[in-house]
Amino acid sequence: MKQRSNNSIKTKLFFAFLFFAVMMVSLLWLFQVQFLDKFYRTIKTNAVKTAANTINTSIKTESDFHEIDEIAKKNELCVVIRNQNGQELYTSNRRDPKCMIDKMNQEEINALYDQAIEEGKTISRLITTNENQLRWEEDFLNKDIDMPDQPKRIQNITYASVLKQDDDSFIVLVNAQITPVDATVETIRTQLMIITVLLMMAAMLLAYVLSKKIAKPIIRINESAKQLANGNYDVCFQENGYLEIKELSDTLHYAASELNKTAAYQKELIANISHDLRTPLTMIAGYGEMMRDIPGENTSKNVQVIVDETKRLSQLVNDLLDLSKLQAGMQEIKWTSCPLSEMIRALIHRYQKMLEMKEYQFVFASEDSYIVKGDEVKLNQVLYNLINNAIHYCGEDKKIIIRQTEVNGNVRIEIQDHGQGIAKEELPYVWDRYYKTKQHHVRAHVGTGLGLSIVKSILELHHAHYGVESTIGEGTTFWLELPIEKA
Repeated sequence: MKQRSNNSIKTKLFFAFLFFAVMMVSLLWLFQVQFLDKFYRTIKTNAVKTAANTINTSIKTESDFHEIDEIAKKNELCVVIRNQNGQELYTSNRRDPKCMIDKMNQEEINALYDQAIEEGKTISRLITTNENQLRWEEDFLNKDIDMPDQPKRIQNITYASVLKQDDDSFIVLVNAQITPVDATVETIRTQLMIITVLLMMAAMLLAYVLSKKIAKPIIRINESAKQLANGNYDVCFQENGYLEIKELSDTLHYAASELNKTAAYQKELIANISHDLRTPLTMIAGYGEMMRDIPGENTSKNVQVIVDETKRLSQLVNDLLDLSKLQAGMQEIKWTSCPLSEMIRALIHRYQKMLEMKEYQFVFASEDSYIVKGDEVKLNQVLYNLINNAIHYCGEDKKIIIRQTEVNGNVRIEIQDHGQGIAKEELPYVWDRYYKTKQHHVRAHVGTGLGLSIVKSILELHHAHYGVESTIGEGTTFWLELPIEKA
């Protein structure tokens, strides 16, 4: 039970949501605290470099110095322009104690000048100073000499480039402080600690609610499915919520109703087969005992009854075997060229000989003679069952009409009777085994009740179109269509 509980969908969803929240908070800590200094330094360095290049392109005449002031102010830069003799031509933010240019002597500036001339491009120099020294200088200017207890290292970057104009050349020095960000990091860290606590609480609550909401209907569906597996087909699956869960619920509900129908159908099937088997067996046993025990009853008439009931029993067994083989996919189609029109004429002739004393009337209307591709034995079985079905339900006029027409390259066979007809809502079920149970299972003259199911299975093996049309009081028409091979 413990292992089962740990593997439950509710538990897994809860920890999945919680793990996701932890990962998000961890990423926030990683990028906002651990890598903040590196990000800030990179971004600041690129900004200073971009500003230095902009300043270089802006220097044309002294009238452009106003633009340099704006750039320096916007980017918190210290800018100094000197000629090759060390004379200052322009300065910006010189009173800023963070400016490292004033702390450079002439030798260092000359070295930068020579290096920039030699390399022919803008060069940069990273300067690290003690924060105590910088703060002391700043506080001295403000007449405040309180100094921090623990010194911190501060980084400044200085860009130097040499510009030539007319016969003169001068050096442009751009300086900016790129560290520290300790105060910012500390502020963000404090905020993240508060945010982390709130986020984790919210994440746990959200994970619990979502996992419960998602898992609850699935757990209920699982419990109902267990009842279904135990044979309770009346179980109801009516879960709402997420689309997939609702679709799963609807699918299982449909499966349960179909299983319920199948179970009821199996009971009816067993009862009907038992009835059809018991009746001929009872008559065979009864007539046999009568012929054995009663003198003079051993007549040809009584023997014929036994023979007829034996044939009826054999037909039922054969139909059951044929249907089970067809539905199990064990029957194979032996494709040949079948003279469909001649097959129908042969069946009509056989029935006329069998039923000549009962005044049945067969009408065969055909536009032409047709040959189709199929299994001749099985197609004969289809035609036999359909004609036999029409004979059983043909009505008082005892007239069976068979039509053969050509429709869109197919031969269409229609077998019509003038019997009682079938209600519209029951038409989809006529192909079911023992459909006659819908109208009370009566054995008299209506065969085994498996004929139309056999017809359906054979026609589906031939990929043929088929159907039934009926009107109460006017009769029923069964039809099928097969591709014409030759007319």
